[in-house]
Amino acid sequence: MSVNSFLKELISVFITGIAFPGFNFQQKPGLYPIGAPSEKSPILITSNYFITVKRVISSLKNQKIDSWLLVVDTAGVNVWCSAAGGNFTAERILQQIEKVKLREKLSHKNLILPQLSAAGVNHIILKEAGWNARFGPVEIRDLGAYLKNNLEKSNKAKTKSFPFKERLELSIGHNFFISLILLPFVLLVELLRNPLPFLSPWAQWLVANILFLLFYIWMFGFLVAILYPFIPFKSGFLKGLILSIAIIPIAGFLLFSSSSLEFILAFGSLIIYGTAISTDFDGFTPLHGMDFFEKDLILFAGVALLVVVGLIIFPVVLT
Repeated sequence: MSVNSFLKELISVFITGIAFPGFNFQQKPGLYPIGAPSEKSPILITSNYFITVKRVISSLKNQKIDSWLLVVDTAGVNVWCSAAGGNFTAERILQQIEKVKLREKLSHKNLILPQLSAAGVNHIILKEAGWNARFGPVEIRDLGAYLKNNLEKSNKAKTKSFPFKERLELSIGHNFFISLILLPFVLLVELLRNPLPFLSPWAQWLVANILFLLFYIWMFGFLVAILYPFIPFKSGFLKGLILSIAIIPIAGFLLFSSSSLEFILAFGSLIIYGTAISTDFDGFTPLHGMDFFEKDLILFAGVALLVVVGLIIFPVVLT
């Protein structure tokens, strides 16, 4: 992919949904013919997340694979997250099969599912309904080789990579999302530093600090995406803790601190911001199971709670 097409893809993804993950950008569920499929053509299944469908169709056309694409209603959530969250299931697949009357269009009963849907799809239920379900390659770009190899996956096709392009793309949407989540906490910290700021001469400082902290969130998010494979530990929380401790002095935020109180508030809040970004970023990836992410989230919540309690207690103690 050229640099120009890569940038166009990033802009397209940002505008059409990744920058607004709280909104459901859904593709209409249904059966989509790709190329000139026949009754013998393969039937592929995916979620109805708009970006996913767009890319699957584009890849199938580029590989010149005549096929049927069954888009299942997963509430506009991508394959990995919808499978882990219970929206991409065998029951929903069967419902969609009946809606589009798929049996009337095919002379076979073979379904190819995305490998990342394995967490939510019980293939036994599909088998009992008369369908032979297989989990295809992790990446849609490997589908052509998979079909030519009699539905056998190579080791490469079984492994999910997380290249820089995907990390950067995920980071754009995630930074936007995490900014909205952390903004109330940013306001709370500023109020602790300077009560009733809008009634004082420090109102301009409040705005400046909020803008700086939002910049820090985006900067930290991009650093997580860039350095993710190189930071020790599997845990997103620990990755964020290490990166936070490493870059807080470099960020220069503590230069704004003129007292021990401001120093404590700045250090504690930036630790929370950094670990929140990296923990949540890790949960958006398909690299670890939901059980691992939930344990990591509990670890983050416990540490964050202790830090918040400390941020509330220290101003009282120091005054």
